[in-house]
Amino acid sequence: MKKSVFLVIALITLLAPALFSPASAEETVRVKEGDWIKYQVTETGNPTSDFNITWARMDITGVKGETIYIDVVTAYANGTIYPENGITLNLATGAIGDGFFIPTNLNPGDKYNSEYEGNITITGVEQLETGGAERAVLSGVANQTTYYWDKQTGIMVAATSNFNEFSMFTKTSQTNLWQPQILGLDSTVFYVLLTAIMIILVAFSAISIWRLKLHREK
Repeated sequence: MKKSVFLVIALITLLAPALFSPASAEETVRVKEGDWIKYQVTETGNPTSDFNITWARMDITGVKGETIYIDVVTAYANGTIYPENGITLNLATGAIGDGFFIPTNLNPGDKYNSEYEGNITITGVEQLETGGAERAVLSGVANQTTYYWDKQTGIMVAATSNFNEFSMFTKTSQTNLWQPQILGLDSTVFYVLLTAIMIILVAFSAISIWRLKLHREK
């Protein structure tokens, strides 16, 4: 019985580094094929038909070095669903679309030259609830938009754009890049720890019953 307890503890010890170890700080792209993110979009003022967006979804179809291949689906208030497939982004050249990504090695005070927005100044790091989890995000300011990118993956999680006649607010509604949190923990980590604790409690209960039985038999 004691061996079972030791095996459980050893298993938790082996799993912990895999669950909590950070990605290499040298990487500038930390997403992969199959990752996706969905945004809720709210607009105020008088948006034109081209900007009257209600939601959008970005699917990553491939990654090669600092090049990211994506498909984007955009939904408009009139019910139109507009797919754009085969979009190529390149973090090395600043071709990041509408601020979809930034390199993950940027820090507050850095400037990133993007193809569409021009220079984006990284203004700070903060905690932001996004996609059901508390994430560390980098904020950045361009001409008309304030962006927020997930610091670990570099993907855009929120943005506020102010135009002449309207404003557009974008935030993450769903993603598979991270799990929703429970009590401040990634849900996968939470359930692994909960299962491990339950196994340990059952093991100790079994040991206690076994010892009590031995004591009665003496």
